[in-house]
Amino acid sequence: MWRLAIALVIVLGLLIGAGRWLAAHREASQRTADQTPVTTPENSDYYLKDATIYQLTPEGRLAYRAHSVEALHFPDDSARLSDIDVRYVKGTPTYWHLHANKGHVPADQPHSLYLYDGVTGRHPRDNGAMVRLETTHAWVYPDRNLIESDAHVKAFEPGQTVTGDGMRVNLETNKLNLLNNVHVTYAP
Repeated sequence: MWRLAIALVIVLGLLIGAGRWLAAHREASQRTADQTPVTTPENSDYYLKDATIYQLTPEGRLAYRAHSVEALHFPDDSARLSDIDVRYVKGTPTYWHLHANKGHVPADQPHSLYLYDGVTGRHPRDNGAMVRLETTHAWVYPDRNLIESDAHVKAFEPGQTVTGDGMRVNLETNKLNLLNNVHVTYAP
């Protein structure tokens, strides 16, 4: 009986020793992890990867959805985005879909989005035809239901191609207007 008591004391001592060793090891590794410096890309104050933003109307309906592979936010409240897709649906019977390789939200215009580097757009018309557009850069103003560009724009629709300098898209009326040096080519 006394041998059993001695064996239990030894086993208990081993278990207590192992528990203390594990706790000390975990605490040491936690200290090391807490001391490892974390940096954000390009001195941003925070960043998001594979982020989707849903903007709702005051009535709770979807106004637009924006997805970015990477979004960097900076201390001045500006943001830089990469590989952006914006699907705008507020007040339109159909949608506007915009894509750009890069984008920027300026600190002084937090409700605006500047898209650049390969901006493309798609919009299905009421008759089923798909309007496509291409430009180097464009501003999206969700609060004003407006897309604008001062760059050269190409707009394609089955049977015609329209080019011009400058563009304004009224998202409430679905009207795309090219502003200057407009040329239309009709194809049979």
